[in-house]
Amino acid sequence: MSETQHITSESISSREKLSILPNSKWYVIYTWPRAEKVVYQELVKRGYESFLPMTKTLRIWKNRHKKLIDLILFPGYIFVNTYEFELYNIKRLTKVVNFIHCGGKPSIVPFKDIECIKKMLSLNQDVTIENEFYKGEKVKIIYGPLAGHEGILKKQKGKTRFGIQLKEINQTVFIEVSANVLEKIQS
Repeated sequence: MSETQHITSESISSREKLSILPNSKWYVIYTWPRAEKVVYQELVKRGYESFLPMTKTLRIWKNRHKKLIDLILFPGYIFVNTYEFELYNIKRLTKVVNFIHCGGKPSIVPFKDIECIKKMLSLNQDVTIENEFYKGEKVKIIYGPLAGHEGILKKQKGKTRFGIQLKEINQTVFIEVSANVLEKIQS
């Protein structure tokens, strides 16, 4: 006599899940500020395949003391390789804000992009991140309370500002935003 066993996320470990469901995907977690390492450690402790890209950089302090420090490549973001049915459990972790969404669905990062970033970091060369947004460019906010709104970009004293032009009254309303939540609008 055979028995049917229902497999749930609570009944098996994450490592066993990887062998049962081989089509996992890389998702992007948005964390509280400066909480990336804590969230990463919690994910690893729970058995999730996670990726927190870091690079070493030489910092020189005011007292001329030099120190090699680990710098998070994408502040506020962690990548996790899992299945869509696990996202709710991960989102409930302390210091996890949300998953990055696009079009109402969690954004998926292609496996090849994650592998490319890992290879770049393994070369031990200087790796930097640049947001290629320029003053006056048309952009769209892709995450947060203003998601979906389009406007123009203005940089002032190193700060990124998003503006909505009201052509009817020849005025522009600006708000400071993180460049990480913007995407270019193709002309």
